Order: sequence, then structure tokens, then C-alpha cells
Amino acid sequence: MYRVYGTAKGSPGDEDWELILETLDAVEATKSVHESEGTFWRRLTEDDQVVLDRV
Repeated sequence: MYRVYGTAKGSPGDEDWELILETLDAVEATKSVHESEGTFWRRLTEDDQVVLDRV
């Protein structure tokens, strides 16, 4: 399971990340993590392991 989280904070702590998307589709998750609308940073996880941090 892929999850994309976002935050509006410049220096976020673990509690500052909000779930934006949850999907089984790796392409959809990767596309979403590279969008920036409404967030300062985005993070991609796969099975609860961080794959891309602070994109």
C-alpha cells in the first residue's frame, strides 16, 4: 500500500504530516507525491516505510 502525506510546515515533525492519498497504484502515488498544491513538503511511503522524504 502506498501512502502520500503532505505538510505546510517548512520544518515538519512526525506529527505534522497529513494523509493525502492511499493507493495500490505506484504510478498514481509517485505522480501525487510530485505535486505541490496546498503543501510545502510531500512524503511517499510503501508499506509504512518512507520511500521519498520531503519532496
